[in-house]
Amino acid sequence: MLFEVARTALDSGITVFSLSGNMTVGSQLQQFEASVRELAKSKQNRIAIDMSRISYLDSSAIGSLVACHGAARDAGGQRRLAGGAPRVATIFTLTGVDKLLTIAPTKDDAVSALSAGA
Repeated sequence: MLFEVARTALDSGITVFSLSGNMTVGSQLQQFEASVRELAKSKQNRIAIDMSRISYLDSSAIGSLVACHGAARDAGGQRRLAGGAPRVATIFTLTGVDKLLTIAPTKDDAVSALSAGA
């Protein structure tokens, strides 16, 4: 299943990336990371990443998510992951990523947290 990215700008100034498919090494993953870094630099750095339709991710994807987190943080912004299939949640737990990145249960929860400044 191909990795796909859809980007939506909300009226609140939050950008939502909706991801689907297998998040693995490749040009689409690089483009996703570059988009997040660009947003962070432009101060549009409240970013929700909806992972509810990701069925698998590899170590490159984990590295990309951590890099996105760092880019938003370094620019004074916030980034929240949202959702995630049980398999993805297990990968986050096994790698310890769940302790590094803030993960909300749903996209709406992530957007609400970003809106509240949490």
